[in-house]
Amino acid sequence: MSDLPSTDAVAAEVDVPAGGDVDHIVGVSFDKTTRAEEVLLALMHLQQEGEIALSDAVVVIKDAEGRVRIHQTIDPTPGRSALTGSIWGMLVGMLFGGPVFLAAAAVGAGGGALMAKLIDLGLDDNWVKDVGRWLDPGTSALLILVAADVRPAVLRELGRYEGEVLYCTFPGAVRDELERALAEKD
Repeated sequence: MSDLPSTDAVAAEVDVPAGGDVDHIVGVSFDKTTRAEEVLLALMHLQQEGEIALSDAVVVIKDAEGRVRIHQTIDPTPGRSALTGSIWGMLVGMLFGGPVFLAAAAVGAGGGALMAKLIDLGLDDNWVKDVGRWLDPGTSALLILVAADVRPAVLRELGRYEGEVLYCTFPGAVRDELERALAEKD
């Protein structure tokens, strides 16, 4: 991986939700294309157990031919938001009946698509695409926004995988713990 920007530059590109708590970004690269998805699945299980709070997660895979695939878990796409908006519009239209039904569906679809374009939740899409370009072929990366701390259970789980911390906006001591966990292999 080459030409990686500084942690400060990456943090500036993360859309932090309004409010008191600030999410921290962690980016980890792996030497296998499937590893980032495996780690995300493990972290999602830990989230269900209350051990970690993920605000956003993106898996970036660069296959052996150099093609990049991005899987976002939270960021709404215009198509998905348009579908959701049209369903809500149809429900409202059913309440009023007649031609209002179709008009409400159309307005809902347009509104949902527009909201998805205007509101980018979580990690910046352009930065995620940049990570895809920076990865070496045959590798993957997991980019997450984490609310609160990294608990010991998370560090133990990460210890099962070998990876490299690319970015971390947590304080230095937490980054060191993450690096140690990902360097160890059971």
